[in-house]
Amino acid sequence: VFTDAQSYAKFPALPLEILRQSSLGGGIVEAVLGQGALSVPDAAMGSQMVSNINIPLHPLAVAGYIGLIINALSLLPIGTTDGGRIALTLFGRGLKLVIGQVFLILMFILGLSGSDLFLFYFSFIVFFQNGNEIPAKNEFDEISFSRVLLATGMGVVTLLSLIPMS
Repeated sequence: VFTDAQSYAKFPALPLEILRQSSLGGGIVEAVLGQGALSVPDAAMGSQMVSNINIPLHPLAVAGYIGLIINALSLLPIGTTDGGRIALTLFGRGLKLVIGQVFLILMFILGLSGSDLFLFYFSFIVFFQNGNEIPAKNEFDEISFSRVLLATGMGVVTLLSLIPMS
């Protein structure tokens, strides 16, 4: 926000379409850069002109944005990812497998409908995360309500991070 023009010109730039793929990340960027910095008229969405727009950001902002997206993908309740282990704890082994399959199918459909991010992550999960889950020492004790609230909060943050800006 407070930098000279010479330094600003050297900042890495992310395409506008990538910044708009996350409501939470895009909202944070827009709050810092100013209201409307990532706004695009509905008629212009998907056009060649929009795909050529790059927004220069501080390197820490780029790292934070990419980290937000990667961690949100990791928190999806699929396979042996962090989200899969949280789902195992919350729902048990049987329901975790059903929820994981639903999310895989949903990711595949979203990927085919135009989201390269979901299609890439679907491919990654199918090829590299298909191993069996190592059993935990104790899968039978109930978890505390505070941990359920924490998992629910992380689920909300994950959804906000992966739902595109409108």
